[in-house]
Amino acid sequence: MLKWLKSKRNIRRIGRWFGWAALILLAFTILTGYGISEFRIVSSLTFGLLDKVSSHRWHHYTDLPLTVFTLIHVTIAAWGRLGAQKSAGKRRDI
Repeated sequence: MLKWLKSKRNIRRIGRWFGWAALILLAFTILTGYGISEFRIVSSLTFGLLDKVSSHRWHHYTDLPLTVFTLIHVTIAAWGRLGAQKSAGKRRDI
């Protein structure tokens, strides 16, 4: 398992998965936020699955996972970019 994580390609893949998960959570958070204010529209669009109360509850449940997934995605992306800049800088010196 640790050998699998040593590859930069696999770490980028993990960052990409966290990015997609954060995007899905962001879309769901926007939907539930809209379901709080415009509950009649969202309730009819979701066939009654999201009413005002459940939208409010789910909206607050997605705060922490969205923050964590976004931070992991940004950290991995920044680390990858920083590593690419360092290796590009070393190539110029040679």
